[in-house]
Amino acid sequence: MAVNAREFNIEMTGVPKEYVKDALRGLLHSIFFHRLLVNVTPRELRIFDIAVAATDSRDVDQLIEERTAEFVQSLTSTSGHARQGKIAVLFYEKRLKKNWFQFSKTEELVCWEQWAITIGLSQPQQDTDRSKALRSIETQLSQNLMEILRLANDHKEHIPSITTTEGNPFPYQIAIPAQSETWGAMLKRLVVTEAPSTPDTAETGTLYTAAAAGRRGSSSSIASTSGTTAPGAGLIRPTSSTSSNSSSLAPRSPRLR
Repeated sequence: MAVNAREFNIEMTGVPKEYVKDALRGLLHSIFFHRLLVNVTPRELRIFDIAVAATDSRDVDQLIEERTAEFVQSLTSTSGHARQGKIAVLFYEKRLKKNWFQFSKTEELVCWEQWAITIGLSQPQQDTDRSKALRSIETQLSQNLMEILRLANDHKEHIPSITTTEGNPFPYQIAIPAQSETWGAMLKRLVVTEAPSTPDTAETGTLYTAAAAGRRGSSSSIASTSGTTAPGAGLIRPTSSTSSNSSSLAPRSPRLR
């Protein structure tokens, strides 16, 4: 099946390992703020003294905390000295699976957008080097937040039509390659996957594990949030408490069709 998922790339360089988790948290929360297409209440995170826009979804927050911890662990467990790590965010739509030899209709998840985040590592030895690295991280994070905002606003024609009002219309996942798997191989197997029929009770009750992503060592799960947020296609309209924040807290622009 031909899949034309829109791809976006975000990169940070020279990040000491102790700052990786917070930097990645900021990027992931910003992506979900612009692509979680349900009514949510915006909230502000302070990361490296930078205002980062985030949703009030507890499911998203939990997933980000789990995946950032796993990402840092993957860097630690890599043999030798890892120079960089990559993590993907994928958004899906449900489609009927074309099957010529079965009469029953089955669904599959097809990726319509993927974000690749690359974190380049550094190992500063002196306190002065760490101070320089932190200033660089703050600058890069601010620039990337603006880049995520620009990409989300400029590229919206590929977003599928919303066909349900039951919670989040587009399942998503955050994926980290297994040590034995290349980046390309991971994306190839995740771009189209089976639609889950039952929730994974080991998770929060709203996270789903894809059959194709169940290989040992792979950190990936499909999530479909019902949560407490109101369903639908409404956009965030910042209140007075958020409208005065920095540009990273800019309102999400209309993107639905």
